[in-house]
Amino acid sequence: MTKKITGGCRCGAVKYEITAEPILAGNCHCRDCQHATGSTHLPAIAFPADAMTIIGEPNTYSITADSGNKSTRVFCPTCGDLIGGYSTGMEGMRMISASSLDDPSIYKPTMDIFTDAAQPWDVMDPDLPKFPGMPDMPE
Repeated sequence: MTKKITGGCRCGAVKYEITAEPILAGNCHCRDCQHATGSTHLPAIAFPADAMTIIGEPNTYSITADSGNKSTRVFCPTCGDLIGGYSTGMEGMRMISASSLDDPSIYKPTMDIFTDAAQPWDVMDPDLPKFPGMPDMPE
């Protein structure tokens, strides 16, 4: 990789640097992501956990996902911006919200997931593969 991927929250209290290429990128339409974003879906990118460094002290909030895994959201304690998260079902990966990227144009979604929970008024890219739930993740 030639350039670090950077991002953070709106107020600058929490930042991150990533030194690896994305593992995957997709739009998650689950109800938890809808609540977390206040929108129809969360545009998220996964990276190897050991390639991500967080600068600052984010807060976390955990739930038990429909899969039974523990899903943890990471957000700024000052401005409340969602940075990303992680799940016990995807050990070794960290997800970031595409909106937290310093250069959001690097986000290139490759799938829509949890489309069974998608809102009927959401307009999805017809060219992206659709999964009603969570597809098998790369190891």
